[in-house]
Amino acid sequence: MLRLTILAAALALSACASPTGASASAAGSDRDCFRSLDVRGYSVVDDHRVQLRVSPSREYILTIPQQTRNLDWTHAISVRSASSFICVGDPSGVQLMGGDPPQPYQVSHVERAPTEVAQGS
Repeated sequence: MLRLTILAAALALSACASPTGASASAAGSDRDCFRSLDVRGYSVVDDHRVQLRVSPSREYILTIPQQTRNLDWTHAISVRSASSFICVGDPSGVQLMGGDPPQPYQVSHVERAPTEVAQGS
């Protein structure tokens, strides 16, 4: 009986686990998502939008109602999420953190940044 219980628990946990380096498709069949741990850089787009670099070919834009200059760029900026993945079109539970002490800025919109087209193509 104990073995059966352990086996059932292991199966349940393996169903919840995702492999390391999980791609955006891991969060949903057609959803465009990334993990906050995968963010490699931040830059200002305009007064209310910040661009996040996840990889050389994947960048996302997060919109906040406050001014981006309020994030206090002299200190570390980070992104925090209530779930494992941050998905395009679903800003629920996503915050940008900035300042010293860090202050949360609620994200109101998440979108994929347009890809640059090489000149001469």
